[in-house]
Amino acid sequence: MRTFALTILAAMLAGAVLLTPGHTSAQPTADSTAEPVEVVKTNGDMKVKLNFQDAPLQTVLEYLSETAGLTVVSDQPIVDGRMTVISRQPISLDQAVSLINSVLKEKSLTTILTGNVLKVVTLEKAKQESIPVLSGRDPDAIVASDDIVTYVIPVSYVTARALSENLRTLIPEYASLEANEDGNALIITDTMANIKRLMKIVVALDTHMASVAEIRVFRLTNADARSAADMINTMFAQNQQGGGRTTGRGGQQGAMNPMQMMMNRMGGGGPGGGRGGFGGGGRGGPGGGR
Repeated sequence: MRTFALTILAAMLAGAVLLTPGHTSAQPTADSTAEPVEVVKTNGDMKVKLNFQDAPLQTVLEYLSETAGLTVVSDQPIVDGRMTVISRQPISLDQAVSLINSVLKEKSLTTILTGNVLKVVTLEKAKQESIPVLSGRDPDAIVASDDIVTYVIPVSYVTARALSENLRTLIPEYASLEANEDGNALIITDTMANIKRLMKIVVALDTHMASVAEIRVFRLTNADARSAADMINTMFAQNQQGGGRTTGRGGQQGAMNPMQMMMNRMGGGGPGGGRGGFGGGGRGGPGGGR
């Protein structure tokens, strides 16, 4: 009996301690009491704070729609998925959407933000939507994310077609890679993260070719540029195949100089000889008559 009385007395004392002014019971953490989405407006720009702990994606989208004033449109059911994201500092709405895209990508879905409309589509269908179109060739200017965009990458020294064949195995099935031959540029639709990776490869290959190749422009006065280019390409092709070898002085064989091949094609007899030769002589050779 005495033991029972002591037990009741201890319980009463414990209750008195919890209710005594100056003493408070343990409170939930700030994260659990904070609003899931808090809107912060600074200088006219709207930013949000997110506080989701293992929340369903559907719930996250509903809170964004209600708090940030977005209209969420989806032609695909939002599959079961959960996300945890805590942002103590305000972030832009674009950054918040990028966080959601990182989770949706695992479900082969993504979102496209156009004005106040947030559309949920499949990754395969995203390239047919009104997604941002960017251009450039500086990988450091790209912020890696899972947002789907179209990027135009100009190429200087390597042909875009050759690059597209090399890079095609590095893009996922939902992405697209095209080569524009007239502008010598690559057109890639993919996530920003993967485009950043591909651009590093393009710049590395293009820079390497710049170090081993030299481009010079020759203005032609009387000849047609296309005909001259075809003739030069033919001569170099024959020279590489061994068809450009000739017998020099003393019967020795050696590779014919491309300039010599060009002079022969134009009807000249080479330096010092024939019509058009460098010696200024007549048909027969240096200083010779006709």
